Amino acid sequence: MKGYFCFNRIFAGVVILLTMATIFFACSKSATDTAKVDTNKSDNQTITAAADQAVVSGIYDDLFGIALEVGADASLNETGRKAHRAELAAKLGSCFSYDVDDVTVDQWPKTMLIKFGEGCADNTGRVRAGNIQVTYSGYFYYPGSVIVIKPLTYTVNGVVVTGTKTITNMSNGNVYKYSSVVTGGSVKLDTVMVGFSSNTIIVQTSGTATMGDVTDDIFSITGKDSLVYPLGISASITVNDADALERKLECPWIGKGKALVTVNGVTATVNYGNGICDDSATIDLGDKVKSIALPK
Repeated sequence: MKGYFCFNRIFAGVVILLTMATIFFACSKSATDTAKVDTNKSDNQTITAAADQAVVSGIYDDLFGIALEVGADASLNETGRKAHRAELAAKLGSCFSYDVDDVTVDQWPKTMLIKFGEGCADNTGRVRAGNIQVTYSGYFYYPGSVIVIKPLTYTVNGVVVTGTKTITNMSNGNVYKYSSVVTGGSVKLDTVMVGFSSNTIIVQTSGTATMGDVTDDIFSITGKDSLVYPLGISASITVNDADALERKLECPWIGKGKALVTVNGVTATVNYGNGICDDSATIDLGDKVKSIALPK
């Protein structure tokens, strides 16, 4: 009888140990699965933000190019009258036109209204509509000049663009350099309203020998951007000097460089390529790689 009870105690102990082990491994597996789900969610948020960065920053970078090209046509980039570029309308779209409030030479400030009307496609298929206001405190290329760009009723491919982009000329000698600050920016991507702000440095790296012709201009862009989503989610974007973005004015896309996009401590890299003018980019996050097509 004593042996019987001893056996029962041993058997009960084994059952308890097995039960505890089962619970432990079940809990461990559950915790691991939860961690994987959380990691995938964080990764997906960051990858989505990286793709959005490529879209949104491209829209606001384009404002710089528009102001520079139209300014050249309107003789607002440097002193002296320039011949109008017949191809500019083809590049920006057949509906494109502009007015300047004061054509008196060397009298500032001047305000230009760039108009795209009901909208039309440029030579890459990008559809712009509405109006952009550009105010010049002086010639675009002159150190100290401030150019303020405000989308009024402006849309790109149907996306409403708001905010203010302020360009300050920081050039010194033969180095053409600009501070670019975007405040109050917002765009609606699909059904999500995304806030945008930016503080970058733009340096002209090619075309300085022919300042009257902007078609050969190439710029590098470094600095920081931020995206703000509903519910308080935000993304910080950093472009370091070693991986500066490259924008050829004749190309509608960023063609080179890398942007680091961070959401809740998770960082992805947007790789724009090695200088070829095309609409392709990749997003890298750990072992995850996603190819994206940049919008027109």
